[in-house]
Amino acid sequence: MTALRVAVVGCGGMGREHASNLAAASGVDLVAVVDVVEQAASALALEVGADPSTDALAMLDAMDLDGLVVASSDASHAELACAAIDRAIPVLVEKPLAHTLYAARSVVDAEVSAGCRFAQVGFMREYDPAHRQLVEAVAEIGPVRHVRCVHRNANEQAQPRTVDEVLVQSVIHDIHTARFLTGAEVTGVSASTVQRHGGVGFLHLVLAMSDGSLATIDFDDTAFGYEVTVEVDAARGMAVTSGPVRAEISQGGTRERRLGSDWFGWFSEAYRLQIHAWLGSLRSGELVGPSAWDGFVAQLVVEAASRSAEGSSALKVDAPERPELYA
Repeated sequence: MTALRVAVVGCGGMGREHASNLAAASGVDLVAVVDVVEQAASALALEVGADPSTDALAMLDAMDLDGLVVASSDASHAELACAAIDRAIPVLVEKPLAHTLYAARSVVDAEVSAGCRFAQVGFMREYDPAHRQLVEAVAEIGPVRHVRCVHRNANEQAQPRTVDEVLVQSVIHDIHTARFLTGAEVTGVSASTVQRHGGVGFLHLVLAMSDGSLATIDFDDTAFGYEVTVEVDAARGMAVTSGPVRAEISQGGTRERRLGSDWFGWFSEAYRLQIHAWLGSLRSGELVGPSAWDGFVAQLVVEAASRSAEGSSALKVDAPERPELYA
């Protein structure tokens, strides 16, 4: 079997995670890693045995690739995704698909013009074992009445983030979770916040879904550790996700199970499974997983939630007609 030739753009934490998983996968040749910071590209290239580059577009033109992973800055995602689509290269784009709704739509339009899917968006929770178990449970106890997502970040000491940053960098995952668990679209959103000095400490969203169900999202940016849980109330029961398996530690008269403080530890298996599923789609020639349309719709909800938070009012979410490509 000929090895798949792939490259990674972005050598920060997310790019390193993807590069490590690709380097460990069988039948894969990680040929290049790219970052605008030459030192970052060189350091990662040395670790994974790839060629370093500082120019993504030049690399795309110079190398014959079977796939591209985009894990660079949010503002670069849409441009690089479109560049890959123009070259008929399948691309795994980290979330968000783009930093604006207009840019997200440009990726959708590029695929529609090409007549086939090339982009998969990195909503890795679809591959997380705990979330997959919840999907199976919903099939047994549904239909869904209410989804509650609780998302806690241990960012108390970090630079405070704006509402827009919290929504597009973190809560967009929970928005997609509500969509893939219910199989419904968001038709309305209400957002409210608790501020901390210089930014948002807590964000609460209520999403009205097209099937009549509700989804609520509670996001805490200053929590005690990193934690994601999802509860589903359905017609014939309820289900809740479990966290990663962690050892219990007993000492000093206490017993504890440590959560950790970063998302890599919580979702490391989801990232690994996502990469393997994407590699499988490269071999089969049929792209699966979250689509550019999913990325566009999530961005649409994000921008409506941002406006709602500013005015403290509920807003309708009107998505355009879904292109036949994504039917």
